Amino acid sequence: MLTSVYVGAGPTGLSLAISLLWNGVPVRIIDKAPEPRVGQKGFGIQASTPPPRTLEVLHLLGGGILDEVLERASYIKNMLIYEMPSAVKVARELETTPKVPATPDRPWPDSRLLGQDRFEAMLTRYLEAAGGKVERGVELVDFIQDDDHAHVEPRKTDGPIEHAQFDFLVGCDGGHSFVRRLLGLAFVGETRDAEWSLVADVVVRGLDSAPHHPLGRHPRDFHYHRLGRPGDLRGPALGVRSAHQEFYAITGRTDIEFGEVKCASWYRPNIRMVDRFGEGRVFVAGDAAHTHSLAGGQGMNSGIQDGFNLAWKLALVHKKLAPLTLLTTYSSERLPVIATMLQKTTEISEGFVKAAYQQRTDPATGEWKRDGATKQFGVNYRGSGIVLDERNPLPDVTPSAYGVLRAGDRAPSAPVRCAADEGVQKLFDVFSCRRNTVLVFSSGEEVARRVVDAVRSLPEGLSNVVVVSAPGKVEHDPTIVIVRPDGVIGAVVLEVDGVRRYFGKILSRVQIARASRL
Repeated sequence: MLTSVYVGAGPTGLSLAISLLWNGVPVRIIDKAPEPRVGQKGFGIQASTPPPRTLEVLHLLGGGILDEVLERASYIKNMLIYEMPSAVKVARELETTPKVPATPDRPWPDSRLLGQDRFEAMLTRYLEAAGGKVERGVELVDFIQDDDHAHVEPRKTDGPIEHAQFDFLVGCDGGHSFVRRLLGLAFVGETRDAEWSLVADVVVRGLDSAPHHPLGRHPRDFHYHRLGRPGDLRGPALGVRSAHQEFYAITGRTDIEFGEVKCASWYRPNIRMVDRFGEGRVFVAGDAAHTHSLAGGQGMNSGIQDGFNLAWKLALVHKKLAPLTLLTTYSSERLPVIATMLQKTTEISEGFVKAAYQQRTDPATGEWKRDGATKQFGVNYRGSGIVLDERNPLPDVTPSAYGVLRAGDRAPSAPVRCAADEGVQKLFDVFSCRRNTVLVFSSGEEVARRVVDAVRSLPEGLSNVVVVSAPGKVEHDPTIVIVRPDGVIGAVVLEVDGVRRYFGKILSRVQIARASRL
């Protein structure tokens, strides 16, 4: 029997399914859309400085996904602000996302743009390579759950209702999520009708592709973003063609030719989040759990990280290595992160709208720039009940972008030389979504052997031990750092028994009892 069904084949559902398949967990993924997405929903994979967590997550996901993303994606270009009303002379060129050099702990520091439709097509190929597939034109019409299963009723277009049984159900079905509504989760927040935009993918001729124009990105694949003004509530009635006529009237740029409209939608900032990320055996992730302003580019990125947080926990519960209660930490860890991110993206959106309405072009004002919080480098789970920090035992939920690393923080990279594997060049290369990584910082071989023995007493394949010989002396010998499959530091412990204490927070009592007897 398949363990999980995922509703929605966007980036969140696809990356979550890939992670589970590579962990040996069978899944079924359905999407009511008969065909893959055409056109753009957002502004691409937001990658800034330090490197976005999304790029690191894709590396942890493995299989060459990140390499292909970096090959296909483009850098975020500067923005041109034109003198009005003629819109011919450039008044200012703004660097919205400065490039910075890579550092040992941040190997991918530069910004990237990749259309969401292209990204989804790429993830779908990796899903198929992992043994999965997307069932399109299949809609979820009902579900109930009991203590043991989620009972699901999907239906193919114009077909009979199917009755299926799964261990879990995850709704990755967007801002209008059917799963969220039927589960009865509150979706707290607001919709700002007065801040509407018309977003469209249109073929255009007459613009240089080198910079980023406020009007579009590419000479043949043009992303149109028309921002409404205060008091103008024409959004639903304003079509792309009438917007083009308005553009001509304002600018007089009749040399700009608009052609085929690939897709178009009326957008209003919908700033909301759930009160909890699931109940029992049913969960929500991505836009089904939180919707952001387009400013900051955090919606897709936060959704992928939702799935990455949930995947390794679902895998352990599916394999009966961890209790069902482990899944409650998905909600408790992600809720504070999303609440903070929603506040930040709302602030960015308000600054952007203010700048656009006032036609401000001075980059010193900062409204056009994304700040450090959107990089998601400081996202942490320090307050989680399943992390263990014996070096810093007092609770601390402050941001972790700088300062001493603690349990719950993002595990950084570092350059390494590995005698056993010439392909390992950085610490990120030894982390994986398929296992925990136990890093042993010690000059004593006996300590390393005892850690290896402790890990061997745990379920097979749960963890991999890496002994690190660091230049100089570690502050405490030994220091043992356990990196979770989602690239988060789960534990910092100072003795071998700390390894079992940490896994005692995650694994079932039966598994811990077995390990204690070995």
